[in-house]
Amino acid sequence: MALTKVTSSMTEGGDDLQTDIALLGFKVAANGSLAAYGLSKQAIDAFEDTSGVDSGASSSAVRNSSSYYSGIVSGTVTGGTITTYGDYKVHTFTSSGTFTTDVAGTADILLVAGGGGSGGAHYDGGAGGGGGGGGFRPLSSQSVTATSHTVTVGAGGIAGTTGGDNGGTGGNSSFGALSASGGGGGGYGTNGTGTTKAGGNGGSGGGGGYGTTGGPNLAGGSGNAGSYSPSEGNSGGASGSTNTGAGSGGGASAAGTTPSSANTGANGGAGSGNDWQTGSTQYYSGGGAGAGFNTGTAWSGGTGGGGGSGSNSNGYIGTAGTANTGGGAGGSHGAGGSHRAGAVGGSGIVIVRYNANTGFISYSNMTLVSNASTADAAPDKADIVMTYTNGAGTATINTDLKAYVSRDGGTTWTQATLVADGTSGGHSILVAHNIDISSQPSGTSMKYKIETLNQSASKETRIQAVSLGWK
Repeated sequence: MALTKVTSSMTEGGDDLQTDIALLGFKVAANGSLAAYGLSKQAIDAFEDTSGVDSGASSSAVRNSSSYYSGIVSGTVTGGTITTYGDYKVHTFTSSGTFTTDVAGTADILLVAGGGGSGGAHYDGGAGGGGGGGGFRPLSSQSVTATSHTVTVGAGGIAGTTGGDNGGTGGNSSFGALSASGGGGGGYGTNGTGTTKAGGNGGSGGGGGYGTTGGPNLAGGSGNAGSYSPSEGNSGGASGSTNTGAGSGGGASAAGTTPSSANTGANGGAGSGNDWQTGSTQYYSGGGAGAGFNTGTAWSGGTGGGGGSGSNSNGYIGTAGTANTGGGAGGSHGAGGSHRAGAVGGSGIVIVRYNANTGFISYSNMTLVSNASTADAAPDKADIVMTYTNGAGTATINTDLKAYVSRDGGTTWTQATLVADGTSGGHSILVAHNIDISSQPSGTSMKYKIETLNQSASKETRIQAVSLGWK
């Protein structure tokens, strides 16, 4: 606000009156949303705008929209698709990219790797195993340095072929050095040429393929390929005994299963929920279903994007894992002398979430200098009344929070000894009356200077209003 002249006297012994006049000025200014106004013996600024502050002489002084100054600065953070909910800002990467910040901070990072592709089925009755869910790693409160960070979103594993190949392992997802492992591919199944195969290892393991050649009872792949704690996933299910079917892929919260009766397949292992993207729980890294042997039933993928199995009632081809969930693909079913390829796993996703008020913030010591107000004559004494709040921690007065006065336009400064004087509207009041400035070079250009020191995430001081008086 602009600086105004108050002709009310600042006489010896009038300290209480002087404080009351300054506080009244703050309230009038705030209630009227006025831009600073200059009084004849007093300059008041409640920081409704920046017009009362000398930006050239100040340093690291940032005005908050809630009408206070502090040395706290929000960083510039880019990358991915940016959304907000509540106090959170979210950067969602559905494809590889770069997360860049010019200020170090703390964020929650969810890594979901690509799901495994499912196994193909060769010749009459072979059954492909379900792909494993991609590794699922919700990493809370990660320190993120002020630089550009490479973000990789893992692709889904390729479909197993009709010629004897398992489904492919999903691609790893990563944020800088942090990583989650791609889901294991589902095993190939055959009643004819080639050899039925076990499920592949991964974030979660793929299910074992079923067929009379080289099977049944082939193992599912192991999970937690990255050996993380807590585990990023679970093992795939084994294929069943004679005339059953293939195992399902493991999911983030449950292992894949083994078919237990004739002509059955297996539902995929369940994925895990997380609410960091929108504030509502979404599910990721479900396992793909294992196909049954010679059956019309299609088995279900695990919650979190896992694909269902193929059968002779749905075209025999397994369902792909859902994109950007890390779901494993459902296994395919061979029937009628036909050969069936598997299906592709679902791609992964990387989510970076942080509190917009605290996540990527720079804390600096602040110097806040007012614009000059002109006194009628060179004053010998000055008064400061100010209000402040502790955004974090507790400021030690005259150590972490200091005030100065100048009568020569800021060339010479005299430090005030601030004294606590209660509260007003939730703000702490500090006063310094009768500050002797007579030893400064003579002048009528009045300024105040406020300094905050030792500022950090655990000590952040906010200046709400300042009144400078003189006589």
